[in-house]
Amino acid sequence: MLEALAVLILLFWITRIPHFRKSVLRELPADYQLNSSPNVSLIVAARDEASRIEGSVRSLLRQDWPGKELIVVDDRSVDGTSEILDGLALEYPELKVIHNQELPSGWIGKCWALHRGASVASGEWLIFCDGDVMMEAHCVRSAVTVAETERLDHLCLAPQMISKHFLQDAVVFSLTFLFYIFQNPKHVFDSRRLENYIGIGAFNMIRRELYERCGGHKALRLEIVDDVFLGMLAKRHGGKSGFFLGHKLAHIHWYEGLGAYIRGLEKNAFAGLRFSWGLLAAAVLFQSLIFLVPPLGSFLLWQSSGMLFLASCVLSHALFMLNCHRQGGPWTRGFLLVPAILIQFVTFIRSAWVMTQQQGVIWRGTFYPLGELKAAQKILRGPLLPFRVRSKSTRL
Repeated sequence: MLEALAVLILLFWITRIPHFRKSVLRELPADYQLNSSPNVSLIVAARDEASRIEGSVRSLLRQDWPGKELIVVDDRSVDGTSEILDGLALEYPELKVIHNQELPSGWIGKCWALHRGASVASGEWLIFCDGDVMMEAHCVRSAVTVAETERLDHLCLAPQMISKHFLQDAVVFSLTFLFYIFQNPKHVFDSRRLENYIGIGAFNMIRRELYERCGGHKALRLEIVDDVFLGMLAKRHGGKSGFFLGHKLAHIHWYEGLGAYIRGLEKNAFAGLRFSWGLLAAAVLFQSLIFLVPPLGSFLLWQSSGMLFLASCVLSHALFMLNCHRQGGPWTRGFLLVPAILIQFVTFIRSAWVMTQQQGVIWRGTFYPLGELKAAQKILRGPLLPFRVRSKSTRL
């Protein structure tokens, strides 16, 4: 029994190896040329980003793409973000600033802000960005050139995520690692595989025509994980998606410390699991088997199962080291895979507990009832198992 489990876990890790090839986890090609210059609208939703917003806006304004516009929507900030944006608008007349004073019923603040920004945008391409992202001057040009050349309709760019602590580095990298091992990134490009989708808040680029066809942020108005599910809608409505590593083109400082990371994911960790304790339990159980059992089983070296567990342990850590390196981080963070996964367990369980206890989530200063979020997500995402087999009854 133990040996069979060891074999299955090792087979799992062996089948994950192709997910980390350079041809799968791609960086944006730099050798493409584009004759046309479609207009691009960068749209930012910012709430209480006083410490980061000025640097972020300046980096977006420095983009060397000729046909660009920048729209920043201030989502009811109270920390001085509004005043900083107004000052930047005086300095840069091409910057459009919208101040949201009130939030309509039935909307999440960020989604309403992005909806308002998109409604005044004029670009053929819309790029939705977070208020703390920093981009190199050629970032937009590289993304648009690749999207047009490869005939993509939706493109996500994974920025470098900078942390102040080595353990937080490992935890952040483990979040992307979980995505890569459970969802082959190359399947994001396959329009037939509707179950494989992605969206990244720091850089979520979509053709305007597709955005309007899939309902835009109005379809996501009560979705906490709006960036990911914009990617889902893009594929469901016939768009071709692409995903690229962008650590050389963009970066963000993602949460000030490990505690802030755990609290920050309170709003969306449980939401990503359909607010389901059953799915959470299944995820923790399976991840315990593939991440925690091999290190423990490696102590049984006098048995054949111990050698198999050791092989799984070495392979999983090697892939995590490669993952850290490919995203612009130190490969040595790969030694922290097990503690990083344990902290992810704490983060997701805490998210579920807090949201269940308070029957909702507080995000950007607004409380959203759990019942409304569940109902909206059920309509948006549909059933967990969309292909149900109907049993046939026989009348005697």
